[in-house]
Amino acid sequence: MRLKSTIGTIIIALLFGFGVNYKTIIDQKQADEARIAQITSEAQVNQQKVEDMQKDIAILRRELALQRDVYPTSRGGHRVARYIDGAQVTWYNDMGKTASGTTATSGRTVAVDPNVVPLGSEVEIVMPDGRVFRRIAEDTGGAVKGKIFDVHIDASDEELYELGRTHGVRVFVLDR
Repeated sequence: MRLKSTIGTIIIALLFGFGVNYKTIIDQKQADEARIAQITSEAQVNQQKVEDMQKDIAILRRELALQRDVYPTSRGGHRVARYIDGAQVTWYNDMGKTASGTTATSGRTVAVDPNVVPLGSEVEIVMPDGRVFRRIAEDTGGAVKGKIFDVHIDASDEELYELGRTHGVRVFVLDR
């Protein structure tokens, strides 16, 4: 009889122990499922935030593109008539009559393509390094076509050669 009760006690202890372990396993599984549901919910919220940010970025890019198309309305007290981006600047030192009939003068004269900038227009040339030259479109030239601006300066041919051609220049055509 004693053996039976000992075996019964062992069986009860084993069953009780198994039940506790089984309950622990069930509790852990429920906790894992709850955590997975929470992570899934957070992932959906984060995905929505990413989509909203992508929409905001697209809007900002469109607005920035529009701003690039719109040039300033004035520079240095003069109204901007046109804006030319991606121009090139070269340099010349000829001392003669210009296409407009004036004498080429350093600090004043720039040769332009009259199909791009009308003669007599005041232009503000902004170099990529930030230097700014304000000149009057008084001359033309055989090599001055399109968005090329040939600035008159007092310099030797060697100095002109060293200055070379500058790309990526912005030019504002100002109203007088």
